[in-house]
Amino acid sequence: MTNKVFVVLPCYNEEMSLSLLAERIDEACAKMDYSVIAVDDGSKDQTYATLLKLQKHFPIIIKRHTRNMGLQAALRTGLTKAASTAKDNGDGIVVMDADLTHDPKYIPHMIAALAKGYDVAIGSRYVKGGVQLGVPVHRQVLSIGMRFVSMCLFRLPVRDVTSGYRAYRAELLKRLLATYGDSFIESKGFEVAFELLIKTCKLGARFAEIPLRLDYSKKKSRSKLAVQKTIFNYFKLILRNLKISFS
Repeated sequence: MTNKVFVVLPCYNEEMSLSLLAERIDEACAKMDYSVIAVDDGSKDQTYATLLKLQKHFPIIIKRHTRNMGLQAALRTGLTKAASTAKDNGDGIVVMDADLTHDPKYIPHMIAALAKGYDVAIGSRYVKGGVQLGVPVHRQVLSIGMRFVSMCLFRLPVRDVTSGYRAYRAELLKRLLATYGDSFIESKGFEVAFELLIKTCKLGARFAEIPLRLDYSKKKSRSKLAVQKTIFNYFKLILRNLKISFS
């Protein structure tokens, strides 16, 4: 088993989901030494105040952006903090959404995959036992499209390339930071999950996919995904990485 688990939570206007999520994470990680690293990305509601209250009852480290800087900045802050805090290369770093669409019950399964020698464990809708419920059509089309692109252009050994619910071995993230520095995340939006797959694959990461039941009806906050902007950002990411691959 891993020595410690860090759960990175990017948060933007998630006051309605945080209390229940903290309880479920605590239940899922009851047999683990864990900490939550919650990044309040300039929320305009009571997210920060809620985190301060929860911090009195759960092992939560709070990082705060005074203004909304986007998912990529929240992930950069959370992952950098987790990698620098992890003392053992065998520690696990989980990334999940804070809106209740990612059920914490899968955390032990992903951590178990890391213990078996995998570097990245992905909550996947596209392996046997995986399912998605109530996911908007445009999100499904985008996910399937990126899966096709990943197979044809990047040969990534992963089916669910857009899933943001993942566990990383701390050693891998430390190498990622040492290799890329502050540019380990260059994306500007939701395509960051795909970017991290490409970069960790280049470092020789071994991937496991854990069957995930993604239930979009559990979501308590409004979607932050802007379809046209996200497609454009994916396009730029693909061109940037193909240029690197062919140079």
